[in-house]
Parts: sequence; C-alpha cells; structure tokens
Amino acid sequence: MVMDFLPHPSVIERRMDDQSVLEIQAPNAIIARMHEELALLYREQLVALIER
Repeated sequence: MVMDFLPHPSVIERRMDDQSVLEIQAPNAIIARMHEELALLYREQLVALIER
C-alpha cells in the first residue's frame, strides 16, 4: 500500500508550508498554480496519514 511510504506528518506539513511560500513568490500564474496544487496534494497526504 502506498500509504506505508508516507513520511512523518511534520515533514509533510513543512513541504506544504514550503509550497505555499513558493506559490506567493512564483514569477507567473502557471507556476503559482503548480505550487498551489502541490500544497493541496501534501494536505491530502497529511489528512490521509492522520486518519489512518
């Protein structure tokens, strides 16, 4: 199962925070959207990890 390979919640939180900062600093809307989507992916992983 893929869930067994998720890192510690604090690592996922840090990655999510990093993506949020990169979204703000992005040079254009396309890159900002990419960072936003990555932050959402990390959020989904964090929720999945907490719920298991």
